[in-house]
Amino acid sequence: MYSSIFRHILNPFFEGFIKHRKMLDYRKFLDKSQWWTREELLKVQWTELQKLLEHTYANVPYWQDVFKKSGLTPEKIKNYSDFVKLPITLKDDIRASKERMIAGNYKGKTWTKTTGGSTGVPLELDYTPESYDWRVAVSKRGYSWAGCEDGMKQAYIWGTAIGEMSRLRQLKENIHYAILRQKYFNCFDFTEEKMVSCLEEINCFKPKIIVGYTNPLYNFAQFVGSRTKVKFQPKGIISAAEKLHEFQREKIKEVFGASVFNTYGSREFMLIASECEQHQGLHINIENLFVEVVDERGTPVKPGEAGDILITDLHNYGMPFIRYKIGDMAIASDRECPCGRGLPLFEDVVGRSLDMIKTPDGRSVPGEFFPHLMKEFKGINRFQVIQNELNRLKIKIIKDDKLFNDADFKFMKNEIIKVMGEGIEIDFDFVDDIPLTKTGKFRVTISNI
Repeated sequence: MYSSIFRHILNPFFEGFIKHRKMLDYRKFLDKSQWWTREELLKVQWTELQKLLEHTYANVPYWQDVFKKSGLTPEKIKNYSDFVKLPITLKDDIRASKERMIAGNYKGKTWTKTTGGSTGVPLELDYTPESYDWRVAVSKRGYSWAGCEDGMKQAYIWGTAIGEMSRLRQLKENIHYAILRQKYFNCFDFTEEKMVSCLEEINCFKPKIIVGYTNPLYNFAQFVGSRTKVKFQPKGIISAAEKLHEFQREKIKEVFGASVFNTYGSREFMLIASECEQHQGLHINIENLFVEVVDERGTPVKPGEAGDILITDLHNYGMPFIRYKIGDMAIASDRECPCGRGLPLFEDVVGRSLDMIKTPDGRSVPGEFFPHLMKEFKGINRFQVIQNELNRLKIKIIKDDKLFNDADFKFMKNEIIKVMGEGIEIDFDFVDDIPLTKTGKFRVTISNI
């Protein structure tokens, strides 16, 4: 009953009349467009891309220079072969030229977000309310394939905010999540004691949907399966933030009695691709994003081959992202899903996992904790976490002395100890360079335990 009231009365009133957002309109469009043919969807996507390129060429200083150096104008980009003549955008390009990437004609407000730096490079970026509404709408559609709808009870085994919240902020969050019927459990501090408490709360809460970081979700399933049975059956389980292996999918499904839906997203763009009920690849949200899978030369790979993922955000007119190398790899596909949706697929997302870090008391902390923490510091240019002993970490940091101070260092160290436990020893090494692996890759967390 509440779920229906929330979807049809409370949420439309809040989104439309209080916040004046278009998210629900975009969601209605997306629910229809997913069933269009591949050709129809690609035509809409190309139209949106052309509009973005015209806007960018006219209003963004950085991209005006790029077009000029490439000998291109939007009119000359008539197909994908022309589009790939634009250079790939790297994180370092954004760090060096962010202010020149802002659209000069955009008068609306923008929000700033700092990425966690899963490639070891924290990044600050701007986005518009309209692009955010698209991202939320896309996420809700993707989650709906797992049976999730607004107003349903949802439990999140997730990374929570860094640092201490004020009482007022905590109160606001509690009210917000109570209205949404969502409960959050901090996967960065998932001790056995916390798992016991989490299980008790979840059994009482009886969520219809469980969403979680893949490894903590799997560890929780192992914990529950070895001790007891859950007292409820969710409609679906959504894994995120880390690669989902089949043995993990099977265990989670066995314990909770529900199908597991794999997703792929990023802090820059939120949900990029997700599984439907057929579980035969991840559908790419091409109404919102132009996604490429390319080789080291920036040209598209063949179906079945792995390549770097490039993202063009079709709706962020405040700070356009074009051919942005996100740092992950995927296996390209030309298959059509038997579900009937026209959305193209990734066969799988690969090369995005971070090593788990062990605590002195034997817990496993997701490697994603460290990018989640490091995004708080503007003065960190790159970092790497290495574990060779159970009770010791080595953290290499390239810092900007003008932006990183003693208070930042103290806060960082305290947050790491809070998660890893008092028994951890941390060796900080402030360096000028952090070398790549022999294969030319950069590893953010390295566990040799």
